[in-house]
Amino acid sequence: MSNLHPYIRLGTHYSALVAKVAKSSREFHPGERVELEITGIAHGGETVARSDGWVFFVRYAIPGERVIAEITQTGKSFHRADAVEIITASVDRVTPECRYFHPGGCGGCDFHHISARRQRELKSQVITEQFARVAKMDITIPVAEVPLADRDTTGYRTRMTLSIDSQARAGFYKVRSHEIQPIEECIVAADHLEIAQVLAKRYPDQSTIQIPSESRVEQITVRGKRYTFRVSSESFWQGHLRAAEVLGERALAALAPEPGERALDLYGGVGLFGKLLADSGCEVEIIESSASASDDCRFNLQEFSSARVHEGAVERKIREIQSAHLVLLDPPRSGAEHEVLRAIVALAPRRICYISCDPASLARDSARLAELGYRIAEASAYDLFPQTAHIECVFTFEPVIS
Repeated sequence: MSNLHPYIRLGTHYSALVAKVAKSSREFHPGERVELEITGIAHGGETVARSDGWVFFVRYAIPGERVIAEITQTGKSFHRADAVEIITASVDRVTPECRYFHPGGCGGCDFHHISARRQRELKSQVITEQFARVAKMDITIPVAEVPLADRDTTGYRTRMTLSIDSQARAGFYKVRSHEIQPIEECIVAADHLEIAQVLAKRYPDQSTIQIPSESRVEQITVRGKRYTFRVSSESFWQGHLRAAEVLGERALAALAPEPGERALDLYGGVGLFGKLLADSGCEVEIIESSASASDDCRFNLQEFSSARVHEGAVERKIREIQSAHLVLLDPPRSGAEHEVLRAIVALAPRRICYISCDPASLARDSARLAELGYRIAEASAYDLFPQTAHIECVFTFEPVIS
């Protein structure tokens, strides 16, 4: 164990966060109110409570609180509820700044009622619990704050998809609902989105709108150098104002690229990480399935003759890669396909940097990489989605030397 990152110990077995318990004969019904003691946090932003042999997943509560919860959904193995009255409040409870954050309101955020410090602590617990349950690994990682110059948990979000209701108004879906909550403001939206002007308009004959809706230029500074990227309206870009540079810095530190090394960037998007690696002197192969992002990527890396963009599914295009010293992957929330992980390991890279926005799929893929002979060397997490349950993790893997 001495070779492992100090926050990581492998092979420890844990029970799941929500243990199976014997259910009583008592029946609960939607709309019924029940007094609950909140004991934990679950993946996805809900808290956990137990009563009469049943597990409850509760929104708008904080671990340690006693609440009156109104049941919103019943099931065969658990029920869901919203905290509608706080009997014993946590010291970490705060008054939400968002007027749409309440039971029956906007479902875009999860944690407006929790202090920023406690939000990060709970996210760290989620990572620990997901790795214990899914990967049977004992991991503790503090979630780092990523503040802006004049604020911490608001005004950070750089892109949004809004839904349009029957009256042509823009908003977000309510929690676990197909009903749209129209809004007039959003406090997590970055200033440059001018969200109030967007929300003041009506959008007939549209079901959704994307903000920004036009191609744009993004600029970041990594290791003191300025980088520019073209991002088309259909292409992915990180959602936090500082995410691209924070993750870029971390990725370079994790991989420590050397001039002349061959680097493979999977799910490469518009070339954020590929450009940083190419500028470090690497020969870079980028694989991206989106036609729009692939076009942007070629444009963004046109100055690097040693960089190539492969458009297509990662699980198919990776077969064309012959070797790689370094591999970086930033897959969708569902994680990497098992065949992709096997193909990565077959290339025998000296380091793998895995960027993930979902601890559950990251835990699953970490276990698979362990089975394939790669151990976790470093692990970090960032609070790039304040007020929500989402977490961004950066894990570095290296081959186990027998």
